This record gives sequence, C-alpha cells and structure tokens, in this order.
Amino acid sequence: MEIYKNADYTVDERVEDLLSRMTLEEKAAQLCGDLPFELAKLGEGMEEALKEKYPDGHGRFTQYSIVGLADPVKIAEFTNRVQKYFVEETRLGIPVALQTENLCGYPSMGGTLFPAQVNVGCTWEPELVKEMTKIISQESRAVGINSAMSPVIDVARDPRWGRTYETYGEDPYLISQMGIHYIQGMQGEKKNGVACVAKHFLGYSETQGGLNTAATRLNNRELYEVFATPFEAAMREADVSSVMANYAEIDGMCVVANRAIAHDLLRDTMKFEGILTSDGAGILKTLTDFHIADTYEEAGYLAKKAGTDTEIPVGGSFKQLPKYVRSGQLEEAVLDESVRRVLKVKFEYGLFENPYVDVEKVKAAMTNGAKAGLSEKIAAKSLVLLKNNGVLPLREGTKVAVIGPHGDSLRYPVSGYTFPAYVEMLTAGAAGNESVSFNGIADEAAKAKESQAENPFAAFFSALTEEDKERIGDMNSVLRSMGAASLKDVLSQRFEVHYAKGCDITGLDESGIPEAVEAAKESDVVVFACGGNSGWVNVTGGEGKDRCRLGLPGVQQKLLETLWETGKKIVMVLYGPGIFAVPWACEHVDGMIEAFMPGPAAGKVIANVLDGTANPGGKMTMTVPRSVGQVPVTYNHRTGSGYSGTGGSTASVIFSGGYVDEDNSPLFCFGHGLSYTSFMLRDFHIEETTVPADGKIVVSCKVKNTGEREGDEVVQLYYHTKKAHVIRPVKQLAGFKRLSLNAGEEKKITFTLDTAQLGYYNEDMEFVVEPTVMDVMVGTSAHDIFFTGEVVLTGEKRNLMGSRSYTCGVDVEQL
Repeated sequence: MEIYKNADYTVDERVEDLLSRMTLEEKAAQLCGDLPFELAKLGEGMEEALKEKYPDGHGRFTQYSIVGLADPVKIAEFTNRVQKYFVEETRLGIPVALQTENLCGYPSMGGTLFPAQVNVGCTWEPELVKEMTKIISQESRAVGINSAMSPVIDVARDPRWGRTYETYGEDPYLISQMGIHYIQGMQGEKKNGVACVAKHFLGYSETQGGLNTAATRLNNRELYEVFATPFEAAMREADVSSVMANYAEIDGMCVVANRAIAHDLLRDTMKFEGILTSDGAGILKTLTDFHIADTYEEAGYLAKKAGTDTEIPVGGSFKQLPKYVRSGQLEEAVLDESVRRVLKVKFEYGLFENPYVDVEKVKAAMTNGAKAGLSEKIAAKSLVLLKNNGVLPLREGTKVAVIGPHGDSLRYPVSGYTFPAYVEMLTAGAAGNESVSFNGIADEAAKAKESQAENPFAAFFSALTEEDKERIGDMNSVLRSMGAASLKDVLSQRFEVHYAKGCDITGLDESGIPEAVEAAKESDVVVFACGGNSGWVNVTGGEGKDRCRLGLPGVQQKLLETLWETGKKIVMVLYGPGIFAVPWACEHVDGMIEAFMPGPAAGKVIANVLDGTANPGGKMTMTVPRSVGQVPVTYNHRTGSGYSGTGGSTASVIFSGGYVDEDNSPLFCFGHGLSYTSFMLRDFHIEETTVPADGKIVVSCKVKNTGEREGDEVVQLYYHTKKAHVIRPVKQLAGFKRLSLNAGEEKKITFTLDTAQLGYYNEDMEFVVEPTVMDVMVGTSAHDIFFTGEVVLTGEKRNLMGSRSYTCGVDVEQL
C-alpha cells in the first residue's frame, strides 16, 4: 500500500509521498475550484462529464450546498457519486473538497437556521457560538460538506458597508473571541469536522466610502494591530485551516496579488501555515475590475507568485499554471508549497478515510426541536434594549398597534447568506436579474452572457425537478415549517392588536400611512417594526449593497413622525443588516429595541421582550452615530482623534469646538444595552498595582442584581496605555463576561489579563509590551465605567511577536 493511503503514517509523511507522485497538471488541479451546477443538471451523464472535465483530479467544488437546496438526501447522493469518481476513477484517488457558505447554518433545506452573526455578537457569549457551529458542522458533514467559507472576522467600523451584519462588530478582542469559538465548534476534532475559511484577509471592511471591494486605506501598524488580530487569534487558538483574501487593493495592489500582505505579513509575520484562498472571482477581478493583468492567465500567475494558494469559484487561471512552470517563469516549488497545504487539510479532515456519506442517516441528521431551540436562545440573548422610558414591558390589557414593513414579515428578520436568501438570489439570477451582487457566481454569469452560454443560475434551476421547485417555491411555508411566526401573529395571541403595514421598506409610496394612523388611534401603544433587509436582491444591505445614508429607508421616517403626531406611545423595533442613525427617533419615541435579524424565532423573542416574558440582555457591538457625517466613529479611537477623552465621554481638546451642526458624541456607544432590572458593581480590587512586563494583571469586582427580577449583565474590562512614544487608543476592550443573576443574587468576577495581550508597534515598529503606566477600567459599556485604577508595568521592553496572548482569563464565583 502506498504511504499516502496508509493512515498509520503521519499527515506530513502522507502529504510528501502523495506530492512526489503528482504531475504538474495534477498539482494545479488541486488548487482549482469550480461550481457544481452544470454537473447537477446532467443526471445519469454526470460521470462522463467528470471524466472529461477533471481527468487530473480537482481541488474543490464551491457553493456546493445549492445542490441540496430542495432536498438534503439529494445532495448526499450527489456527494457519493462525485466522490466515487475522484476516489476510484482518477489516477491518485484524491477526494474533492466540498465547500459552502455556512455562516448562519447549513444553508439549504433541512438545515437549522440561526440568527445573523451581528446578533450572535450582541449576545457577548462566545460559548453559544461554539454550540451553534457544532450543529452547523454536523449537519453539513452529514451531506458531505467538509469546508465552510466562514466565519467573517473583519473589523467592521463603517456602518455604510453592507456586510456589517456578517461580522461581530468593531472591536478586535470581541471579534477574536467570537471567531475562536466559531472555528472550534465548526472544525471540532477535524476528522469529523468542517474546515473553516476565515475571511476576509485583510481590511475588507475598511474601504473608501464604505463601498464593497473599494480601496482599503490602512497603514501597516493598523493592519496588524487591529485587523490582523482576529485572524492571528484564530490561527493560534483555533488552528483555522484557511483564510480568504480581501478583494480590494491595499497600497495599489489587490490582496491576492499583493506579496506584502499575502506572503510577508501572512507567512513571515503571522507564521500562518494554512491555505490562502482567493474570494469568489477575486483573481478574475484583478483583470476585469482592477486591470493589473493583461490576461486572465497572467492574473493567475501574479496571484500565485504573490502567495495565493487556491482560486475559487472557478480555477480558470490556476489551471494554466503548469505553462508558467514549464516556461521557467514560476518554480514548481511554488506550486508544491500550495499543494502541500491543500493535501494537508484533506488528510486532517478525514477525506481520504471517509469520502462518502451515509445517505440513510441524512434525514435524521438535519434540524430538530433542540437545534431550533438553540437558534431561539441565541436570538433572545441578542436583543438590545436601547431606550426605555417606562413603556416596556407592555402591561397586560394594552391595546397594541403593530405598524411597519416588518410587522407581518417572516422573511425580513432572516439574514443574508441563508437558505431563504439563496432561493431569492438564484431565482432572480435565473430570470436574468443583473442586480444580483453575489460575487463569484455573478462574475461567472457575466462571462456566460458574453459567450452566450447558460449562466450558472439558470444551470442550477434546470437541474431542479418540478417537485423540487414546488418544495422551495413558497418561502413563507418553508419558514413556518421552521417555527417562524410574524411579530403581528405572536402579539395577537397576547394583546388586542391593530395591524397596518404603513409602507414598504423602500420606495416612496405613502398611501398606506392613513391606515396606519387609524390603527395607532385605536391603540394604546404603537410597536413600530421598521428598518432594512438583507440578501442579494431588492435589499438595503448585503454583499455589494452598501449605503450612503444611515437613516430609515423609503418613507419609514415620515410614517414614524406621522404616528408620533397621534400622541400615542411608540416602541421602535429596528431590524436589518446594519445600524441606523435615528436621532429624531431616539429623542421622540418611548422605547427602542435593536433586533437586527434574529432569524425564524424573531417574532416570538421580540414579543417576549415587549411583554416582559423575557428580560433583554444584549449589548451593542458597534458604536451608533447620530449621522453619517460622524463616520468613522468608534469607542476605541486614537487619543486626540475622536469624540471622547481617555476617561469616558468627555470631548478631547482637539474637539473643543466640535461639529457646528451636530453633537460630537454618538447616539449609542459600544457595549450599550439596558435591562428591566438593575445591577450594582462594587468592591473593585487590583491584586497588584505594579506588575512586571511579563506578568499578569488581576482585577476583580462583585456584581449584584439589585432589581426585582432575573437579568443578565455584561461586565467589561478595558485598559488605556497612558505612556508610550506612539499614540494609543483612548480605551481598548481586554475582557468580558455575561452574567445571569436572579433578583438579589451576587457574584464575584475576576479577570486575569496577561500582559502579552497588551502589545503594540512602538516607534521602531517592534511589536512589544514595554514599561508604562496604564489605566484599567471595569464597566458595563464603553461609557459606563464604574472603576478606574492605575497599573504600572515595570522591567524591560518585551518583544511579543510570536508570543501574543489573545484571551483574558475570567473566573466567576457564586457569593
């Protein structure tokens, strides 16, 4: 038996043996991706097509879950047919990786649908993320998927960007913790897990004008200190298998062709040993969008030379790499380096030992009540109470007007990159809708249009039977089968409800406003369900769907102001893929809830907060501006450059004049979130106020629920480096813990902060922790700081490159 087929040998030994047997074409094939749609429509003729198209093997099929959009059994059967060809009919028998977007669940029929990741972030409970991704991993692997293009661990500081809902917010530490737990749950013990592709490396979320794939303007200091930190944490603490390159350019070069990022930073500085993949059509775009190559083949050569390992969704340029090797322009060792990484992941994740799935067990492996219960739990814990003047919780017997475009919708509270969003996107794409902004598939559709070939959207639909189409055609029925109910329907079971839509999410039609006013007049309280929606078609946010205004879209603001004129109390529930700058609403309405997109349980969990069945405990992960003109506005801005000084929300000297037409401070700060109960923090203690530069800072306090009902509080640890020769942020999150406390209950929380977590580039661009004086702060938001104490770091400067710490220790003691 060949060494690579023998599981008794180490992974490295098996990789080297297999690599030594491969031809140039077989090596290049492992670096290529493709879409499965053409194969899916062939039926019995698929095996012949596989032989013709992939004689040298193949690396991966991407967007693979779409094959099972209507039926998990169908994709499982398809998996076995595809793997049978690659394992039994190709010369070397290398299994193919099957890859999809798993951000909020296995995104096809039968998968458990979870809330948007912005919601997950607002729970401030990373342990829930790990529980979630264990389920996603298990369901995905059951149908053969072994690679997930998630999580999104971009640092999202510009709310104009349409993909903020895929992220965990603006803070590198919070994002790192969510990303670590996401990956640990998804990848598991590897052999039976799903390999993660963390994205987007690097700076994808920080673009000019908030526009998707636009230029990223970041210096090397900020790139590493802020944007690379969640990725490095994922590498060190979760052993993430791959990262995906940012589409955009940094310093005049797209990341896939930018050796300074793709190799020098990723490999030399961060010591990453996994795969760097392009994003969908990321290499093609260097030709079509950025014009840094003369041909598609050259675009692939430039990306390979820079350090990109694999090309998706279609490896059209990487398939040609053997030509550059034979011409002497590219060393074969460069290919070998990438092929090693690809083969290593395939061996580690058990593809050689277990390429097939058990079709008989697929249905039992899909969603069930317990899994849906976790989705509901996350949704409930994610809701943020922004404002409450006493109107909430609603009292029994209250007459409630449910008004707004989200009041009776099942789809709007559901995130993009989910089963419903895929159905919308594919349906629109097959109909020729050119507004579909799914990078990769849309690029292939554009190529097909030029060559008058069938586009991939249409190819997919031609593979569906009439029964398949009927099964996925009625999205509301599918969502109801998941337990979804609209806010109007749930509240109608508890209160006398008067409903009026009032207006659409977008558009200028005001004809529904009079009916909404009448509904308000017949009620005691108005629940205004408003905001945006997410996906790839007819949405206010998503991939390639960015905003230049942050107010309510369409005529929703006019509807709100008209309802206010009735004199009724108003509770505003904000939905959608991003935050909204709504200062008028904040001043005039009586209550505000940030819901984002809680998923199929949205109606129930929001109703539970409205009537007091549940106590909200979520916290914001992004700073909410008063207007788009404040952007960027984050709590952790550099000293002297933002809205606050080092001690809280007081304006810094440079802003003593401030804006002439707006307040300097944000509408809501990072970490903000109210409760129906009250909490007291007391007995703060710093164990040692003088700590060596290679030591640990230990901070503790007691937290008591001083109200009359149970509730959750998130205790947040911040620090500020006061003495350095480079400008440091006014405040940085260093640790946190969400605590659940019954009325009168008290707990002690202790943070153990390793000084290796406090590193930064000094004036000589050395990444160090050095002797300094720093403030350590404990609070319940970036502005609500209850305690500040000074700590002195002593000793010699300590170089932290390669020895950083990413997680603050937390211990909780029952009192």
